[in-house]
Amino acid sequence: MNRYDTPSFNLPFFYGWVIVGTIFAVNFSTMATGTFNFGLFVIPMGITLRASRSFFGWAQTIRLVAGGISSTLIGKLLDSHGPRFLIPTAAIVIFFSMLGLAYISKPWHLLVLFGIIGLTGLTAPGNMMGSVPIAKWFIINRGKALAWSTAGLGIGGIVFLPLTQLLIDNLGWKPTWIVLAFCSIAISFPLSLIFLRRQPEDVGLHPDGISSSPLRSTKLASRPQEFQWTVSNAIHTKAFWQLITFFFLLGLASGLSEVHRVPYWIEQGFGPQTVSYAMAADAALAALAIFGSGFLLDRYSSKNIAISSCIGFFFATNLMMIAGNSLFLFSSTGLWGLSVGIHMMVMSFIWADYFGRTFAGSIRGIVLPASLIGAGIGSPLAGYIYQAANSYMPVWWGLFAIYIVAAWMVSFVRRPIHPDATNQFG
Repeated sequence: MNRYDTPSFNLPFFYGWVIVGTIFAVNFSTMATGTFNFGLFVIPMGITLRASRSFFGWAQTIRLVAGGISSTLIGKLLDSHGPRFLIPTAAIVIFFSMLGLAYISKPWHLLVLFGIIGLTGLTAPGNMMGSVPIAKWFIINRGKALAWSTAGLGIGGIVFLPLTQLLIDNLGWKPTWIVLAFCSIAISFPLSLIFLRRQPEDVGLHPDGISSSPLRSTKLASRPQEFQWTVSNAIHTKAFWQLITFFFLLGLASGLSEVHRVPYWIEQGFGPQTVSYAMAADAALAALAIFGSGFLLDRYSSKNIAISSCIGFFFATNLMMIAGNSLFLFSSTGLWGLSVGIHMMVMSFIWADYFGRTFAGSIRGIVLPASLIGAGIGSPLAGYIYQAANSYMPVWWGLFAIYIVAAWMVSFVRRPIHPDATNQFG
């Protein structure tokens, strides 16, 4: 047996890092599935299908609501069985749904297929399949591990945003869906089926690869003790409901902006390919922020890091409203990306940090719908406001208010004290 206590996997390093690499690849592949790059389809699909901006908002809403409906079940399955078969199954469903998107002729076809994709739970913002396994494999290095795995989303955005626009320009939007479908399944299906496992104890390991020894005790002593909260205990804490409200507000803000930022910039006179590069810069800086915040979360208060993301969103929105030239375009998307990266890390980290890893899937399965409902409300609402005002400016003013309220609210969150705790540091 080597120093990492890996009897089942004879590797010179902890097998948890294989889990991290696999989740990185899966997250990378989800950026091909009409998540961050969906905004690039809005104008060409809208022309072909004769669909309004609010309709595309509703498509996004249905996808998010479907994810919320299935999240409780998915969370329980992650706790009991892990992601090894869940992710390949989701990948197959998403693959055939994306192929279907290439052949739609009516707007309602998009709603049905997006609903099916949403039910898989793999493409939802802050999806549990990409964060719960990491939370179970790591305690001491949880922030760093989440940083590496979640960075797949940012790197995927860097690759698939300009690629999507290039494909649309040269092939049209329908063949683009087919190409992206094959890109997604070719990565996520085989890797997750081969390498993923539920938790280290299932293969004779310990979190972080450190056995039950004085070394493990010393390292864990540097952190607040991680008590394992059941769902019933967690929902009776004030922090639980404060965090749900915070993530609902950030979800609402995401819905108001996610689908609509790309068409907004194009309508300001910037070319679609230029906008795709700006959004790729968004994704690149999101990846950078993911790395940075992952290391910071292992050392500093997660709520303070959450406040910094709200501040970043606030100023990115201000730059977007000015929209004077390419400098404002890239500055806004870059700052937005930094804020998104920080927010994604906080959303993945804070639940296991506050309530432990044992029931992380079940707890996330209950709280994720709040974020998805917020985003689901925001997407069509922004479309209706745009149609009524013939401008996105009222939407952006709404974002200002949301980020101020969210930052103020999360500043009052305190780490909950477990009933079994004798000493707990907040």
